[in-house]
Amino acid sequence: MKGKILSIIFVAIFLFCGSQVFKPETAPADISSVVETPKQIEYKPESLLFVGDIMLDRGVERLMQKSSFSYPVDLIKDFLNSFDFVVGNLEGPINENPKDFSDSSLSFSFDKKSIESLKTGNFSLVSLANNHTLNMDWEGFDETKKILNENNIAFTGDPIDCDSDYIYQKDGIIYYGINVTFSNNCSDKEIAKQIKDIRSYNPETFLVVLIHWGTEYKTVDSKGQENLAHIMIDAGADLIIGSHPHVVQNIEQYNNKLIFYSLGNFIFDQYFSKDTQEGLGVGVEIYKDKKVYTLYPIINKSSQPKLMEEQDKIDFLNSLAEKSSEALRENIKNGKIEIKN
Repeated sequence: MKGKILSIIFVAIFLFCGSQVFKPETAPADISSVVETPKQIEYKPESLLFVGDIMLDRGVERLMQKSSFSYPVDLIKDFLNSFDFVVGNLEGPINENPKDFSDSSLSFSFDKKSIESLKTGNFSLVSLANNHTLNMDWEGFDETKKILNENNIAFTGDPIDCDSDYIYQKDGIIYYGINVTFSNNCSDKEIAKQIKDIRSYNPETFLVVLIHWGTEYKTVDSKGQENLAHIMIDAGADLIIGSHPHVVQNIEQYNNKLIFYSLGNFIFDQYFSKDTQEGLGVGVEIYKDKKVYTLYPIINKSSQPKLMEEQDKIDFLNSLAEKSSEALRENIKNGKIEIKN
């Protein structure tokens, strides 16, 4: 009898204590003292790719009409789709009823069907901060944003203003498009203020500036570009990606940050020189202790970009290294730049 009573008391105590384990108020202050910490898994960061100018009118449009509206990216789509996030400069408006500009025109209007190239090419974001997005006036600019939204392609920037309202933010990265090719664009001081404001509200976020600037067909940056680049980095930019010159320009390292002054053309119909048919893709991986930049030389034949063959790639990177920051030269030749935090 005594043993039976003890058994009943033991069960009662067990049930009472067991029920308390699941109540939050009885949990230990340091949960790690009773729970085994799971092993940390090293996740691969999101892979980014930046490319240069994308123009889908004139000769490019005729080639699409003969073949398909994905024609420009058909030779490089597998490469583009190997990245999580692809960014380029959209060098003109996309319109429901595009205007038929002549081949000699410097105004563009892209057929709405050409959005197929951006979708097939896995484009996640385009900059609209350039000197061609107003070629169909503000109505055409608004239509461009509407069509991009309908196709789940994000955008950043404005052709005139540099207001930080035009930024795009995703996965801990801010993309900020700026155009400085017009005389009425923002001043260097105004741009610096905007970047400082963005940085003050986002102290830990990686800030990429996509800027349209420089002198067309010049393979090295200007003093004005260099001054503004340094101002933007001093204000808080982490990476600068340039466009507009239609040729690849030098790479600079400044205060442990990289400046790609121009990535050149990605899709265009400028067949008149070797330089205008070459471009640069920049892959970016962001780790806690470093940033890894991979260089992808691109050749553009008949408005179809593709990765360069090995010897052409070596020659291109050697040439790019010679005109870039001395500290980066060997890294550029090897096609990979690591920047420690």
